[in-house]
Amino acid sequence: MATMDPYRLTSGVESTDPAKTDVTRNDVGRTVLWLVLVISTVGNMVASYGVASTEMHLACGVVTALCVTALVTRHLRGRR
Repeated sequence: MATMDPYRLTSGVESTDPAKTDVTRNDVGRTVLWLVLVISTVGNMVASYGVASTEMHLACGVVTALCVTALVTRHLRGRR
């Protein structure tokens, strides 16, 4: 029987279902897309404040746009 611990974030009953406990390929893909999105956005901000070439701005913008498109597409497909 599980004890009531006020500092525990779960109910004390651990799930044994592998589908609920394992990290899926979809989770990893989404995390990587978010990470690349944040890095490209920060890179674009740094390029804006620094003296960077137009190619650097365009590269960061293209990567940002591709990541946003992929995340939105994955979200909409997941709703079906």
